[in-house]
Formats: sequence, structure tokens, C-alpha cells
Amino acid sequence: MEPAGRSKKRAHPWVNASVHFLLCFAVGALVALAPLAASIRSPFLGPFGDAHRAVAAPPPAAPDLGLLLIVTVTQPDDGMAKDASVARLAHTLRHVVPPLLWIVVGARNRTATARTVQLLRGTGLMFRHLTYDATNFTGGDAGDEADHQRNVALSHIERHQLNGVVHFAGASGVYDLRFFQMLRQTRGISAWPVATISPADQKVTLEGPTCNSSQITGWYSKNSSTNRTQGISNSMVAADTNTTANKNSSSDHPIINISGIGFRSSLLWNSEGSLIRGNSSAGATLDFIQLVRETVILDGNKLKGVPSECFESQVMLWHMDMQHLLHHVHTKIEQQQNPKEEKEIEQQQNLMKSDEDPTT
Repeated sequence: MEPAGRSKKRAHPWVNASVHFLLCFAVGALVALAPLAASIRSPFLGPFGDAHRAVAAPPPAAPDLGLLLIVTVTQPDDGMAKDASVARLAHTLRHVVPPLLWIVVGARNRTATARTVQLLRGTGLMFRHLTYDATNFTGGDAGDEADHQRNVALSHIERHQLNGVVHFAGASGVYDLRFFQMLRQTRGISAWPVATISPADQKVTLEGPTCNSSQITGWYSKNSSTNRTQGISNSMVAADTNTTANKNSSSDHPIINISGIGFRSSLLWNSEGSLIRGNSSAGATLDFIQLVRETVILDGNKLKGVPSECFESQVMLWHMDMQHLLHHVHTKIEQQQNPKEEKEIEQQQNLMKSDEDPTT
């Protein structure tokens, strides 16, 4: 007869194996029944059943703000005044919610280009600096040169298919930041009032659209010095700020400031722009700015006012006529430095007038 201790030792392996088997079976059964238990539990728990899912839900996607393509042209002979204006505009654009691409066009000059690029890099903005040959415009019309610079920028946008809203921002522009939020809502072409401040002439000229709700019905120009308002229908030709004075002298119609127009860049490569592309030689700068002006004239149904009511009191863009002011200041300084020469010139002019007057 075997001792009791030996029989207990023989029974232990079977007991251990049974326990292991039962544990594995229980774990497997729980894993298999877990999805079924969750599906049975959810109808009874109602909205509380998905509480754990709400916590783990991903955040909502950020709204698509759309790319703003800000085009700024600079004069080749402005020197430090140009750098100051560009730096001031950069501080404004830094407060605009991205994405934003700033395209600056300047004359092809190694020293000036290096200085401008260094300035733009310090702004922290996404930018592209383009150049053009300014020798072709020596002694020419400043408006034609500015249009050529804008065409250089628009050709770059069209070549690289940069999809967004285009706005021509003058370096001397002063903005209400709400303007850029409204600009992003442009679906075709938008227009808004622009106030041009001329400190030298001590006047303010307000140019902009007249609206019926958000639909543009015409254009107006109001001069604060004469308190005279001129108006015209949608057949008005868009013109550059630099040529406003010349064109106003030969026309009684208000001028549409090119800085008062924004448009979707797809306008540059759709079917309407194919006519310009077909008539241009290879390598030539396309006249996209003319396409924009013709679209404003011929397709007024695409125009929308910004803000939608087109109130004169809601001006969000001011243009400082600093070039005219600087010319006025320089003239005054020269007159103060050479008072004798000015008096001699006045005396000579008076003598010439008296000689020409037969009554004297």
C-alpha cells in the first residue's frame, strides 16, 4: 500500500492542468462574447452608451480659408521710401490669417533686389520677389510701367496655377483687417470703395461701386475738395491709380481704381483668357491686366460688392498719395534753399507777360 503523500503528488499535475484549461477557456469565452455584449448593451444605455466614443472623436477639420495672392508693385527710383512703405505693408499683412502669398515686383537691379529680398525675408511672410527690365520704361508713362509689373505677377500666377484670390495692394495702402476676411469670400470678381488721400492737395477722393444689395450697378467718384460726385454705369473702364489724374483731366467719368478690384486667379487660365494666349508670341509677357479690365466691363453680372451693401461709410482701404506729397515737399525745400533764384524767375515771368500784353 502506497503512502498518502505519494498519491497527492501524482494528483497535482492533473489538478494544475485542469485549472489552466478552465482559465484559458474562460478568457477565450470572454473575448469572444465582448462584441456581442456591447451590441446588446447599447440599446439599453441610449445616448450614454457612446460617451466613451465622443471623448475619443477627432477634432473637426479646419475651414478652408483659401489662398490670398497679394500683388505689390514698386517704383525703381523710390530708394529708402520704397523700403519704408514695403515694411509698413508687411506689418499689416502679418496680421492676416494665412494662407497668404505676397508677390512683390521690382526693377531688375542687383543692389536694390538684394536689399528688398533681405527685407522680405525678415517679415516672416511667404513671398516671391519678381523682377522686370525697367530700362524699357525710361521716361515713359508710370501707369504703363505699373501695368507691366502687374502682368509679370499675373503671368507668374498663371504659369504656376496658383489658385486663390488676387488683390493688387499698393505699398502705401492702409487696411482694415476685416477687409481680408471679406476678400476671401470672392467667387468671381469683387469690388470695394477706395479712399485716396492727397496731403499735398488737401483733399480726399472716394472711388467705388454703387450696389443694389451685393450686386454692383455702377461706379462713382467723390471729391472732397469740390464736394462733387460723378457716377456711371458698369461700362466704365478700370484704370490705374497712377493715371487717375491724367484721365480725369480728359474725361468726366469716375475712374475704377485697380486696387479696388479682386478676382479669382482661375480667370487667368480659363477659356476667356485663351484669346490673349493665342495672340501672344512665345516668351512675351501676357496682357492679363487688360483681360481683368475687359471682364469688369463686359461681364458685370460676376461683380459683387465688398462689403455687400457698398456703404460709403464702410471704407476699408485707404491709399496715401505719398509720391505726390514727396514731390511737393521737395519743391518747397528747393524754393527755400534758392529764394533768390525763385524771385528772379518770377520777375522774368512777369516781364514776359507784360511784353505779351498789348494793353501795357
